[in-house]
Amino acid sequence: MRARRASGVVALGVLLATLGLGLPPGVRSADELTRASGDSPFAGCNVQPMALPRDLNYLNAEVEPRVAVNPQNSANIVGVWQQDRWRRGGARGLITGVSRDGGLTWTRTFAHFSQCAGG
Repeated sequence: MRARRASGVVALGVLLATLGLGLPPGVRSADELTRASGDSPFAGCNVQPMALPRDLNYLNAEVEPRVAVNPQNSANIVGVWQQDRWRRGGARGLITGVSRDGGLTWTRTFAHFSQCAGG
């Protein structure tokens, strides 16, 4: 998630620098990124019974991120990603990160529909 946001901010910064303008108010530089994710909340889940033969689970892997920004209030951001991805597809769970201050701070939660997430 950080890489996508960082590349967008960097591209905007390069464009504005080329035009001789500074960053607009509310836009942070790539040096000011805040991590939305963290260690896996599913690390204690025994995944061996769920594994297919010769499959591998990547603990703390965060893949296929998606981000949505509220068009009415850009301070409201929601991100989702697969947590602890399996090599052959799927994950231990899906995580949601929510920010109500434009990405300065994040709260994480997850739906309880996988075995590791209590579903």
